Amino acid sequence: MKIWRRLVASLVGIANALGLRTLAERDVNADHGGTAARRCLVRASGKRVVGGVVMAGGAVVLRPGSRANKVVCHQIEAASKRLRYLGGQLQGVRYRLRGRHPTPDVIGNVLADRIRSELGGLEKSLDLPHVHVMVHDHVAMLHGEVGSQADADQIERAVEAVSGVAGVESYLHVGLGRGDTRPSAGRAVHPTSAALHRLVDAAVEAGIAPDTAQTAVRAILATFADRLPVTERDKVAAHLPADVRTLFSPPRRARRPAQVRDVHELVAGIVAATGEVPADKAEQATTAVVRALRDLVPDEAREVGAVLPSELRALWQGGDTA
Repeated sequence: MKIWRRLVASLVGIANALGLRTLAERDVNADHGGTAARRCLVRASGKRVVGGVVMAGGAVVLRPGSRANKVVCHQIEAASKRLRYLGGQLQGVRYRLRGRHPTPDVIGNVLADRIRSELGGLEKSLDLPHVHVMVHDHVAMLHGEVGSQADADQIERAVEAVSGVAGVESYLHVGLGRGDTRPSAGRAVHPTSAALHRLVDAAVEAGIAPDTAQTAVRAILATFADRLPVTERDKVAAHLPADVRTLFSPPRRARRPAQVRDVHELVAGIVAATGEVPADKAEQATTAVVRALRDLVPDEAREVGAVLPSELRALWQGGDTA
């Protein structure tokens, strides 16, 4: 019975693909500006469909349970998958020929998947690890390491162009050298500074999972840095080792958000920026990392406190923020 079920499923796929071929071919012929490549796609899919029909027909005469039967079953499954793939391609051709665009009014996880799909080819061409994507209120938040600022610019522009994206908040930071931690070259290991170890340990002790602690530290440092005036931020950064300095930089945004005034707003921004900081651990982790940062830059502690509003100053100085 399995062979018949597979055969029926295959034939249904063939029928669907044939229907799509007819519709796609009609759209291509109606489009006077259609390219030769589109016509080749339709012709090639037709050849594959015919091949699938012949293969399916051969399966009918094979004795169930025989080795040949198993081989053909495998071939039918492979052909069915190929037909479904071609059917999707043909639907895409029809979609583009009709000038349609993805609806912008989608929920966050659908929009995040749409962004990831858009970035897949770009990540491969730039030889970068996958960018971590989150969406909050149609604003895409990007985390990860890139090889250069030009790479970050290219990724951010690609995300901005995705239908449904209202804004981009980029936490991408330059942290990859040539052939370093890239998919094509394997993972290179570099020593982590004592300062970064200290910040990560503070996050872990506050309840953040060890494997996501550095991403959480990046979100906390970036959000706190965003609250400082540029002059004071640069002074703090000058005291930090390179691997922490790359994390201590504000996210790049298409538009400037409202200025954070208190700890609640600071923590809310950190939770929204990354899924690596659980809401119930966010304030504790933020407090621990910010105070560890203060201990790393004692020469700037007084000046930083002077430019912060009272509640954030208490957080920085180690006092009660309640």
